[in-house]
Amino acid sequence: MSGFSFSTTIQGIERDYTIRSVNFESIRKIIINLNDRDRVINTQEIPYNPNQEDEELMEMVKRLHEERVEVFRELLKISKKLEKKPDANSNYKLGGIFLKNGMGKEAIAEFKRAIKLEPDKAPILNHLGVALMLEEKFGEAIKSFQRAIEMKPTYPDIHNNLALAFLRTENYAEALIGLEKALEIHPRYAEAQFNLGLCLVSQAAVNGKLDEEDKEKVSMHLSKAVELNAGFNNEYYKIAEGYLVKARFKEARQALVEARTAVLSQSGSEIYHEFYLRLKYGEEGVDRKSTERYISKLEDILEKHPKYVDIHNDLGVAYLIQCRFLFTRAINEFKKALTMNPDYAKAKKNLKLAENEGKGFLILLRAILYF
Repeated sequence: MSGFSFSTTIQGIERDYTIRSVNFESIRKIIINLNDRDRVINTQEIPYNPNQEDEELMEMVKRLHEERVEVFRELLKISKKLEKKPDANSNYKLGGIFLKNGMGKEAIAEFKRAIKLEPDKAPILNHLGVALMLEEKFGEAIKSFQRAIEMKPTYPDIHNNLALAFLRTENYAEALIGLEKALEIHPRYAEAQFNLGLCLVSQAAVNGKLDEEDKEKVSMHLSKAVELNAGFNNEYYKIAEGYLVKARFKEARQALVEARTAVLSQSGSEIYHEFYLRLKYGEEGVDRKSTERYISKLEDILEKHPKYVDIHNDLGVAYLIQCRFLFTRAINEFKKALTMNPDYAKAKKNLKLAENEGKGFLILLRAILYF
């Protein structure tokens, strides 16, 4: 059944955001949207069993909605904590979460706090530039990217992002220079290959024409992007191909933008950052169930993208956190045994060994998480 809908408003820095959750029987998914006024800025899709009873399904929608609301409220509380006592790494991670969710103002605030502490960190400047683009502050974004390139001229991501900022301001010549530089550094950079094709099509949408040489370049770069990352070969890309054949460049450009957006939404780092920040700063921390949900999310990503190196690392950390909960449960069980029988020698020995090993394990976990 469709129509189990929940809506909650949360207060951001300068505006309110609304989280809306509803199930759709036609696609058998629960959709959770984060809205900035009437504009959807982030979407989560969770499949469900269509054979569930209505009451069970309604409880599922409600639970997922409340979990999402709780996470955002906690992240905004953490932001206030980090405003009073900034930590460059934590501000950077939190900025990344806000950026991924389309919350540009909040992301900019976090990245700027991080830059005050570490002004020479190119990755922070790079992400600040992306956040500034989200708020359509392209001039500031270009300056941020250019500063980052001065510090790390061999980072292809920064050249790619600078090119996108020029692309958004219709400075196609500079955009092409940036993309060619990114590909000079990293020829197998799928996104830059795709963006170069998109740039040429965008230029054609303005000029109304695409000469034979540029047609070949568009075909070459888009095909290379698809070869390197099959995710680009999605429904929007196929629509764009049809428009290109008909020389309908404006429609082709829009379809390519949609194809690119669909690919770049596939990520997992923000899941780890969210978990890290809640563990370190959250009032409630994280419990065993939230750890299991987090692990499940990462496992789902790796099932689709088994070569995501960072996600394998993050999943390893998650398993260690899960071990912490199992350690605590084990110690509690030994203590219960001793409460029932204080002279139980085996439980005494196991408790002592577990407590000793547990201290070392906590030192290891803190070192991995916070240093």
